[in-house]
Amino acid sequence: MRCWVALALAAAVKAAADSRDVELLGDGSIAVPTLGVLHAEWLRERCKHVTSVDPITRQRLLNPHEYAPPVVTNATLAGAAGAEVLRVSFRDGHESEFSVPLLRTMMGASVSGFVQFDEALRPAQLLWNATLGGPPLFAFAEVAAEASDAYVADERRRLYGVLQSAGVAVVRGAPTEEGVCSALASDLSTLRTTEWGEQFNVRSEPDLLQASGAKFDLAYTAKAIGQHTDNPYRYPTPDFQLLHAIEQCSCEQDHGVPAPCDGCTVMNYFADGFAVAERMATETPELFDSLASASVAVRFENNGGDGSSAVWHDVPHLEMLETAAPGCRGARCLRAVRFSAKSGGYAPPLPPAELETFYAAKRRFSQLIHEPAMTIRMQLRRGDVVIFDNKRLLHSRSAIAPGDGARFVQGCYLDRDGIEYKWERLRRAAATFTDLETAPKADYERMGERYGAIDVGERLLGLLLAQKGAYLAQPVDLLEHGLQVASRALRAGESDDLVVAGLFHDVTESLSPKGHGEAAAALLAPYVDRDTHWLLFHHEVFQGYYYYHHFGADKHARDRLWSDESADAWRLTARWCHDYDQKAFDPSYPSLPVDAFRGAVARVLSREPYWWDPDHPKRAAVTGSA
Repeated sequence: MRCWVALALAAAVKAAADSRDVELLGDGSIAVPTLGVLHAEWLRERCKHVTSVDPITRQRLLNPHEYAPPVVTNATLAGAAGAEVLRVSFRDGHESEFSVPLLRTMMGASVSGFVQFDEALRPAQLLWNATLGGPPLFAFAEVAAEASDAYVADERRRLYGVLQSAGVAVVRGAPTEEGVCSALASDLSTLRTTEWGEQFNVRSEPDLLQASGAKFDLAYTAKAIGQHTDNPYRYPTPDFQLLHAIEQCSCEQDHGVPAPCDGCTVMNYFADGFAVAERMATETPELFDSLASASVAVRFENNGGDGSSAVWHDVPHLEMLETAAPGCRGARCLRAVRFSAKSGGYAPPLPPAELETFYAAKRRFSQLIHEPAMTIRMQLRRGDVVIFDNKRLLHSRSAIAPGDGARFVQGCYLDRDGIEYKWERLRRAAATFTDLETAPKADYERMGERYGAIDVGERLLGLLLAQKGAYLAQPVDLLEHGLQVASRALRAGESDDLVVAGLFHDVTESLSPKGHGEAAAALLAPYVDRDTHWLLFHHEVFQGYYYYHHFGADKHARDRLWSDESADAWRLTARWCHDYDQKAFDPSYPSLPVDAFRGAVARVLSREPYWWDPDHPKRAAVTGSA
């Protein structure tokens, strides 16, 4: 049997001019000059041959007791530097080949690198303080739809990335209806339910809507709530929390002024617990150690919200990663932060000296997470859904003043693994290049497909509709002018090209008054015939025949554009301007609606780009060859 870890190794092995022996150790392991000592079974469990793993899932086929403990009987190192191959023979006759660079990567990882997939990433963690300014914003309509839409997929990927890097985001513009929180959570990841149900209702009163009876919490009052993480008394603690503002005063929405204001004083605050822990690790390492020590597992408690039961969890305020080395300090070592005065965090009965250090650490952590320099603040708007990492961020709320009116926020939780899984899937499907020179063919194919799916006609019509209200001291606005030119041309029986030219000839006039002809010509160049392109490019000069003299300019400037080569286009442009363009300022003219031109627009823009020149150098631009 032969086991291949990397398919591309064969060429490198054949090219190798040397084969070096590897030292066999007495326990059946090997010592490799560039890697060190490798345990025999550590190597064997990384074999990817079909006799060892399922070829699709790469899941191992045998349990450890189903084969004898592996013993290496022979091993050689071959190949050029950077492409070395380790060939290994085991006592049971199994043979394997391993990529040395891949093994080196595995040995440098905290556990073993990846075996069942070649690579995977997670966004780098961004520790933040008040300079973050506020949570990154996303539009509900752009992240809450089906991810099959390319743009939505990109926005989803960005949202998932931000939630992993910064730990907080606001999705703005959600419907102000009950159930949106749990629906969005289920859409983005996996909804985490508790005995409170799929979601909970935060009003300034007990939650009377729970099926199990009324639930009580300090949040269900008008009192201020200090910085805390939710549900630290649960194991596992919910990963992410969502808060959806259904009924909420808003200074910006209601009064057009920044928050807080007289009509709305309630504010929400967030602090990055990992950033606070990082600061403590630097400034007061002994206090960090006290909060992170397994010997100081505090107890968080909850009576079920109604006194009918009990939930509790013993865990340090700073939970360390299982792979963190002894003495590790700072955010890179952390699995989670748990802190909630309302849920206790009661210390165990330690010696007084240890408790003195612990309470000093807890007090310092509490000071920092409430310090303005370490927090961001915001006032939720109606329709906002704030999403944040409940094992990293702490959140709080100011008191609700009587003048703030009724407030209804619905909350829910979601699991982390769905965010990580969906981000990685979208990341793999997205382009990864940072320069065109090194971009792979697959990215170009994906880019061409994406650009090719753009409805150019609808986008051009969007530009036209945007001209509504642009009168510019004329009797009609630029939208009506375009419709009027196109209507006159259509009723006169002109070609699709000339009708479409009439519709769009001035869509960039307010952006570039003296260059809008060139801009319109460039927009339509791949689709219209050459004479129409010439017309669009020069029509301002031909229009000048009717008014240049009022500015002291030469009304016959169009004559300078005459040539034998352009004669047909010159005559066409002169006629088109006289019959349609210069006449299209009549507010009483019965112009056709935009929908009347969609057919002509579709016919012109469905042509192969640059159909009039199969060898045009731009035919392969951006979207690939037509």
